[in-house]
Order: sequence, then structure tokens, then C-alpha cells
Amino acid sequence: MKFASLTVAGGRDAMRERHRRARIAAPTIRTRFPGLTSLQLDFDFSDTTSFLPSPQVTVFHPPAPAYFCFACPYSDCSGEFDLTGMVDLAVSSRDSQASGQLACVGTRHRGVACTLCLEYTISPHWA
Repeated sequence: MKFASLTVAGGRDAMRERHRRARIAAPTIRTRFPGLTSLQLDFDFSDTTSFLPSPQVTVFHPPAPAYFCFACPYSDCSGEFDLTGMVDLAVSSRDSQASGQLACVGTRHRGVACTLCLEYTISPHWA
């Protein structure tokens, strides 16, 4: 009998599918955060390796899904960054900006722990 093993690629594909379905099911920004005209997420990354993912900026507008979970940018990592709670807190506090750090808890090739750190800034914009 042959057993199927869960590869990093297979796990990554399953995570992508889970994210796709959750994004489709998520309410819109307009529904979840009435009065918000846009929401900007800035990502910078730090790590102990020589290769770093590029900084990222994502802007959400009212019709966009209010989904704030992102896969680790390392293609061989099973981790993700869930900013849902941080976004909720930033929007509910009505601060102009909130920032923080999250460490990836995923596993990379050959079972090595991912050491990527996400430094994020959340900028809600109100009407």
C-alpha cells in the first residue's frame, strides 16, 4: 500500500484554496467597516537569510472583501500572517495608523522553521 505524503507544495495549494474560499465568503469592507473609504496595509519583511521579500502595499476599497490573511511570501513555507484582529482593532480605535510585528510560524523545506518577520502598518481612511 502506498501512502500519500503531504508535501510543502500540496500544503501550499491547500492553503491557497482555503484562502480563496474564505476571501469569497468574507463581507465587503463597506459592510464590515461602514464609513471607511480605504484601508492601506504596508508590509516590510526582516529575516536572518540573505534573501528578503520585497516590501508590499495593499489598498482595500469599500467593495473589496474584508479578508486580511496572507500567505508567507516564501514559496516553500506553509505559514501565513493573519492580520484580522489587528485590522479590527485599528479600525475600531479610529487611529490614523497602527503598526506591529508578526513572526511566521510556518515550516519551510525539509522541516526547517521559517524565520521571516512581518512588520506591518495599518492605515484606515475615513469619509
